[in-house]
Amino acid sequence: MLAFYAFSFGLYLLVLIFLQLKEPTLTEQGLFALRSLSLGLIAFAFMMIFWLGIRLVLEIYHIKALYWGGLFISVAWTLSAIIFLLFSKEGLYIALMDNLSRYVFALPGMFLSGYGLMLHVKEVERYKVPALVKNIKGLAYTFFVGVFLVGMIANHPVLWPARILNGETFFNAVGLPIILFRSIHLAFMTYFVIKIVSVFEVEREHRLDEALKRQVLAEERDRIARELHDGIIQSIYGVGLKLQQFSILREKRIAEADKQMEMAKVELDQVIQDIRAYIEELQLDYFACVSLKEAMTQLVGEFRENAVMDVEFSVQGKQGGVLNVLQINHILQVMRELLSNAAKHSRASVVRIKAIFSEQELVIHVSDDGIGFDPDKLKSTGHPGEKRGLENIFHRVMILQGKSMFHSAPRQGTHFEFTFPYSKVSYLQTVFVKDSKYFQADKLGQQKGGK
Repeated sequence: MLAFYAFSFGLYLLVLIFLQLKEPTLTEQGLFALRSLSLGLIAFAFMMIFWLGIRLVLEIYHIKALYWGGLFISVAWTLSAIIFLLFSKEGLYIALMDNLSRYVFALPGMFLSGYGLMLHVKEVERYKVPALVKNIKGLAYTFFVGVFLVGMIANHPVLWPARILNGETFFNAVGLPIILFRSIHLAFMTYFVIKIVSVFEVEREHRLDEALKRQVLAEERDRIARELHDGIIQSIYGVGLKLQQFSILREKRIAEADKQMEMAKVELDQVIQDIRAYIEELQLDYFACVSLKEAMTQLVGEFRENAVMDVEFSVQGKQGGVLNVLQINHILQVMRELLSNAAKHSRASVVRIKAIFSEQELVIHVSDDGIGFDPDKLKSTGHPGEKRGLENIFHRVMILQGKSMFHSAPRQGTHFEFTFPYSKVSYLQTVFVKDSKYFQADKLGQQKGGK
């Protein structure tokens, strides 16, 4: 509607300029036709403002009377314009319809548009963009000023209000023509409209973030459903078998039955811990309102409170690109899984995490001084929980089209390096590093410094 208003008003100004230049050479019929055209254009522009105000208010308050009242006024004005065109004198027709178009369209339209925008300020405030809220309020105040400058001051003194307040009386009172103030008013309106166009981009990004959050939750639910089936259910089944053995042995082999019961308790406690970990992984909204650096710091802080090992965390550099909520979630889940594996399996006394932000990518180093593991043995036997955890980690890195490098060996600790590009370019694979010297602190510093 604003676009129609601007287009119609622009054509109206072109017709006025043409009349000023060509009036001496035009016939009476030509003059009347062009003046009627200019009147129709400005009335249509005012009608668009009028319906813009109605639309803005109706989106907040569903008042049917407002819609039907606006429709009645629009039809009545159009019929009146046709009747006056056919039966009135040229001068009276132009002046009268100019007065009516301002009083029935411009005056209420400017007020309703300003009021409607103020009603929508609360809707815009949830995007947390103060400049956008400021510009929308500025446009609303501009519409309120337009109630007086555009809606109340008529060009021709025909109807009673216009006989008191018109362009001539305004000039006599102020000493400046009303068209000057209307031009300034239009300039302010144009300025604020251009500024608030950004609301569409802000709203698009907001909806995209919401869609990404829903996608993240859906993916997490699917993954956890698979893990519940493959891990938790199997563990519970194993506990059930031990309890069944306990019921068989309790009457004849009490010592062995007690051993089976203790093993069942231990496994059941582990199942409870795993379920709690899955529940924590679904709590994505906790980090939704903070940056990645803050979220990583909070995650490490939570782990320090619950783990017996020490965690050293450091951040270098400045983030040079944008990470959406989906990328942030996967990065946080990678860190959570690594910390969880370290607590469950590594027997480490300290875990060191370093996040290095650069212009193109994020690099995360995670190392511990634990017992390590043999990757070849992990493929075939033992450590089912750790194997599943590593698979989840590498799968998340692959989704982000990042790169994983790791080294581990018995009694040599475990070392990981993950590279996450801000923009996805190509799929990269996980690399096992055979030489543990790659993860020496001095070597890492030289490699990163030389890039």
